[in-house]
Amino acid sequence: MKTAYLLAFAVALGGCATSRTIIGQDGKPVHKISCDGSVQTIEACYEKAGELCGSAGYDVVNQGGSVNPFFVASGNGFTSGAAVYRTVYARCKGT
Repeated sequence: MKTAYLLAFAVALGGCATSRTIIGQDGKPVHKISCDGSVQTIEACYEKAGELCGSAGYDVVNQGGSVNPFFVASGNGFTSGAAVYRTVYARCKGT
């Protein structure tokens, strides 16, 4: 049960912004940037977009997020929290 609690806690806190390049509806590359976790903010996604696109800059194509509450049973009762997910889709200018 401790493993489930630790896993849920790690998901709630999150880590660094991550990205992958996908193809947008118009056939052009778009960076899908995730900045999940309750410690991060949407600004972490914007910073990552800035790193990826450099001085050319970027346009936000779309963004979204969700907060998913969780409950974990343990020998001492229940533990609760929330897993926070944020995604920004950014296109580098000039592409």
